[in-house]
Amino acid sequence: MTMLSLFHRKNSRVYFRTVASAGVLGLLASFAAIYPCALPAEEPDAVVQQRIAQEVRLIQEVTGQHGLSQQMGYLWANLASDYRKRGDFKSSEAAYFQAITALEGVASPNRNYATALDNLGMLYLSYGRVEEAERYVKRSMQVRKMMNYPLDLARCEQHMAEIDLAKHKFKDAENEAAHALEVMQAQSDPETVDMISALNTLAYTRCLRKRCEQGMEAAQRSLELSRRVFGEESKPSAHATMAVGFALWKLGRVDDADQAMRDAIQIVRSQSGLERQGLQLLLLEYLNFLRSEHRVDDAAITTRELDETRARTAFCTACVTVNSLRGSSK
Repeated sequence: MTMLSLFHRKNSRVYFRTVASAGVLGLLASFAAIYPCALPAEEPDAVVQQRIAQEVRLIQEVTGQHGLSQQMGYLWANLASDYRKRGDFKSSEAAYFQAITALEGVASPNRNYATALDNLGMLYLSYGRVEEAERYVKRSMQVRKMMNYPLDLARCEQHMAEIDLAKHKFKDAENEAAHALEVMQAQSDPETVDMISALNTLAYTRCLRKRCEQGMEAAQRSLELSRRVFGEESKPSAHATMAVGFALWKLGRVDDADQAMRDAIQIVRSQSGLERQGLQLLLLEYLNFLRSEHRVDDAAITTRELDETRARTAFCTACVTVNSLRGSSK
């Protein structure tokens, strides 16, 4: 679904001490933590490619010096995150497997291990592999329940909300997102994008459960927060705008919904490089709207743009969107 794959995103960075040679320590300073599965910051493709090359060299160096499992785990996880940014699913998946294998041997409970599991789960969800996503997020949740980090657990709960939304379990998804948001607000979560995602989830679930006035309220809160923190032309704002458009549609304001959805698409369409990856998600949402409104010609135009976008990048060839969520109101 749209609000999900955009950021995912969501795991706080986990810091720990490293032990390595002086030469390696200089490079390790750039990798203080396992990154969230996707970050709201927008970077040129060349920057990400350069960082991937550096990460690969660093892994080779640390491996040659018999680096500790904790070091190797976060290095592999950071590499996986950057592969994901480039839309390279297979390389990202393989790197996460390496990270999880390295971190499994570290004394439990381990925040890095939980973060890697969670990030892999959300990688699977963004590619439509819902059952695998659920398996890894639940494993992460089990680890996090042993630790006293409420925000980490809240992020897992929000991820489960997105998974349940994809499975048409709307009541569960709403409850999970609402509780996760409550914890994030109480803990003054510095990762604002997590709260945005929770609000987007609430917008969709409440509209799909026939309470779209409340859904619109959540969508508007998401949009206000996105614009204030990231700016009007940011990806978070684009996806929040799409959530507003969805709510408007369900409220019967079809023309306003159409305008909001096109505005969301234009924000991402005007960007370049990696920032355009989220365009597929928005186009899929808009295509569902057009087909439901029997706008055949417009749907054909959007389909062509979607095909062209897919041809330019391997990102999200089987994205989870709200496209499959209209037939039920559990």
